Amino acid sequence: MSNGTPEGLLHGRRVLVTGGSGGIGRGICEVAAREGARVAFTYHGNAAGAEATRAQLGGAEVIAIQVDLRERDAAARVVAQVDAAWGGIDALVNNAAISEAVPFVLLDDDDWDDLMALNVTAVFRLCRAAARAMVRQKYGRIVNIGSIAGARSIASPVHYATSKGAIEGMTRSLAHELGRYGILTNCVAAGIFEGGLRSTIPEHHQKRYIDACALGRIGAPVECGELVAWLASARNTYLNGTVLVLDGGTLA
Repeated sequence: MSNGTPEGLLHGRRVLVTGGSGGIGRGICEVAAREGARVAFTYHGNAAGAEATRAQLGGAEVIAIQVDLRERDAAARVVAQVDAAWGGIDALVNNAAISEAVPFVLLDDDDWDDLMALNVTAVFRLCRAAARAMVRQKYGRIVNIGSIAGARSIASPVHYATSKGAIEGMTRSLAHELGRYGILTNCVAAGIFEGGLRSTIPEHHQKRYIDACALGRIGAPVECGELVAWLASARNTYLNGTVLVLDGGTLA
């Protein structure tokens, strides 16, 4: 395991990012690679987006893994693949998620189950699989990508807001349980960013967001990547169990 050098914030680190084929996930991968990390990322159906991410990372050492994280053994398989290639994982970034603008009274059980399987259960399984490797090396960083929908009461699909609230609770509990092993766990409650889930947000909600945002704009994925890179690095030695709101001042 690298101790980090001036060559980059994540120089030599082994970073796994879920949902890396576009949006925030691609931005996180881009910054991690720029900061010297070896980057593994998952994607589901967007093969073209995954290839674009790989191309964006230039000469970095990259592993792209196509997988449906809702499958029961998917998390263990992904972590095992990265471990086999690089001998471990230094940082896990749980970014993969889905959403859909469905009114509460029209939500059915399948809608709920499908979203929770990816947004919550897969995150739990990935944290568990990665933590087992991190405990052995007495070092690790876990960054969960949440949402302002889970941090405040705002207009958003109920099942999505519920899933992101669950991620915040999971983050805090993991911080207490894993901190003694040198594993720091934090959450980024993201606002609206270009690409990714933005397409699921109705235009009038996006306008309300921009109007309320102190910076008056949607975020760029690499802006989330910059924060995640620091949280995932050895430079972060004491921030643990925290939910950081990254929304340009929308909820301020």
